Amino acid sequence: MKELTDREMEILGLIAKGYPNKRIALELGMKLQTVKNHITKIFLKLGVENRTQAALKVIDKVGHLI
Repeated sequence: MKELTDREMEILGLIAKGYPNKRIALELGMKLQTVKNHITKIFLKLGVENRTQAALKVIDKVGHLI
């Protein structure tokens, strides 16, 4: 698993909480497309295809959700 940036970790934590992309964008004061770009990078770095796999990968690696 490649290292995630602080911002990617923040977004991954919100994904794990079940936040949709629009809410993540609002919470972080970002544009929706920027959030989508970050999520694409997160999935590539983690080697996963969806949000559930990303959350499970983090749990497997660190033992809990962010």
